[in-house]
Amino acid sequence: MEEVERIREAADHNYQASRDIIGDSVSLIQDLVDLYDFLGKLLKRPNIPPSDEIVAGAYFLFSCRYQLTLSAIMALRGHLSDSFYFSRKAIELCAFAARVKKHPRMAMDWLQAWHNKKAYGNFKKNFSSGKLFPNDHRLLRELYSRFDHCSKQIHPSVYSLGGHIEVEKDESGINFNFNYFQVKDSDLSEPIRTVLWIVDTHFGILRIFEDTLKIAVASDLKGWELRINSVDAKIAIHKARWKDVIEIPTSEEG
Repeated sequence: MEEVERIREAADHNYQASRDIIGDSVSLIQDLVDLYDFLGKLLKRPNIPPSDEIVAGAYFLFSCRYQLTLSAIMALRGHLSDSFYFSRKAIELCAFAARVKKHPRMAMDWLQAWHNKKAYGNFKKNFSSGKLFPNDHRLLRELYSRFDHCSKQIHPSVYSLGGHIEVEKDESGINFNFNYFQVKDSDLSEPIRTVLWIVDTHFGILRIFEDTLKIAVASDLKGWELRINSVDAKIAIHKARWKDVIEIPTSEEG
């Protein structure tokens, strides 16, 4: 376990160092968690009917909250490319929610996919990536560009491995080094760049849930708008704070 413990200790060190460097910008993650929790509380109101669509939507909502937490932890520990696994899953889950909103009968296709081979086949057919991101839906189209970026980062391509491998040539020949972490003391652009990317992504995801869970949002529309507009403004402030340190890509750029 020596290697495992060494990497765990290094990851813990990176996490604390990242928190110290990023400062209160890390609070954006909790702001998003709070938005997820607020939506979750609205779903529990007695006037919200427990339809198949709402039940499936709750699965998707709370799963995305979980993906947010895990992606942030991974990024703060210096596992940047690995953090995109959780962001990709969150994007796909919110796209599931949008698909069920448009076709409520598909809620049961998702909920019953575990029953047998045929049921799972129906799920795969109705929730394929080609059907999840329609071109006529602006926000889902933008999220798809991020979904594609995540796919590049988690698949075993040069995108995911390039930040880990270092090749050095000296008198004795060529040396290959594999780094567990993708952060450096000399580069302050990470992990804040990835953290803000995660924040942007989940803010877009929450906008999808705002629509797919409209019946719940309507039960306290003023409360929801107050919270999400406040977080939107705060994100803009923190982006401006870091603009000279990093180049923040737009959602179209991924």
